Amino acid sequence: MVDDWTINVRVETELVKNWVDTKQIDFSTISGVVYIKGKLDFQLDVFVNPNEQDYFERKAMVEVEKLKRVERNIKKIPGVRAVKFELENWFKMGARWVKLKTQVIPGNK
Repeated sequence: MVDDWTINVRVETELVKNWVDTKQIDFSTISGVVYIKGKLDFQLDVFVNPNEQDYFERKAMVEVEKLKRVERNIKKIPGVRAVKFELENWFKMGARWVKLKTQVIPGNK
């Protein structure tokens, strides 16, 4: 049996491998159930040129694919029984991930 600490190490590796900004999320594992909470953003300027005309459309497509890959690969980690997301900026509708618009409040970073 794989312990929760080992699962956490593998989850973190998966997040970093897929360019997730891990400073904005918390994750933990309890009895094989992985919980991922917070704001999930990707550092994608490596893959998408911000100067391209269709930057936002391409970035959205890459983000969805990365999020699907992260979810799929975490579920494959030995010992993982389930993955629960509580994200501020993403919502899962059936099998589809939808990015929520976040409101910027002046004076807040």
